[in-house]
Amino acid sequence: MTIWNAASGSLARRIKNVAERTYSLCYSPDGSLLAVAGGTPGQAGEVKLFNPAIGTLVKDLGSMSDVAYRAVFNPAGTKLAVGGADRAIRIYDVASGKQEILIEDHADWVVGLAWSPDGARLASASRDKTSKLFNAANGESLMTYSGQGDQVFGVGFSADGKLVYTAGADKKVHAWNPDDGQKKGEFAGFGREVFGLATYQDKIFTCSADKTVQQHRAEGLKQFKTYPGHTDAVYTIAYHPATQRVAAGSFSGEVRIWNAEDAAPVATFIAAPGYTAPAK
Repeated sequence: MTIWNAASGSLARRIKNVAERTYSLCYSPDGSLLAVAGGTPGQAGEVKLFNPAIGTLVKDLGSMSDVAYRAVFNPAGTKLAVGGADRAIRIYDVASGKQEILIEDHADWVVGLAWSPDGARLASASRDKTSKLFNAANGESLMTYSGQGDQVFGVGFSADGKLVYTAGADKKVHAWNPDDGQKKGEFAGFGREVFGLATYQDKIFTCSADKTVQQHRAEGLKQFKTYPGHTDAVYTIAYHPATQRVAAGSFSGEVRIWNAEDAAPVATFIAAPGYTAPAK
């Protein structure tokens, strides 16, 4: 696993002692921990916590029968939710490293997770064509949204927690009410599957297999801005509020970083140490 300088695109650090494949990276809210989820497909999964400043292992949270696809800290940074190919969701206590809750409510891979702004609820995205909502304190199932009608890849909450956004293979982002599971609107216009979704305040960022990275406004559920440059399917996206930058990674291994407000490029690099672009 590698950590890169977001301003220059240069390699900052290598972190060893991780599984064959890494599928999810998540910084704790204060930046002191980096959660790494991955594994060996069909054989085993793992979740570990590292000190990102020096690359040392802090805690090995546990293993599972198949790969872990998503790890997300709660807003307080005290819990870590993990979802994976074994169809389960696990919630760990960060301080002790203990698994506190096991949720087995999905019929297929869990590939997306999001905490509500108050940390009381946890929303999921799954290949079983549903998004589900759980009580984060005890794992109780609260709601199931089946309106996507196809595989669901990404999930996030509105700033006030009154809407859940889900992205999927139906080439749309749905907005639905977590209290009654009713659809409230959608973003369309994507050419292929919407793989990634990130939310912050009134901003909603998406990335798609159609090679696009977009920003949408929660008010009116409309497209607001595009971030150009990717030439392959874009699988993951993140927004950093402190610097107001957007980062997205594509199937080609290319990572692009932009200023969120004006879409100006900041850095572009291939996330593979020692990689040299072929001569044109």
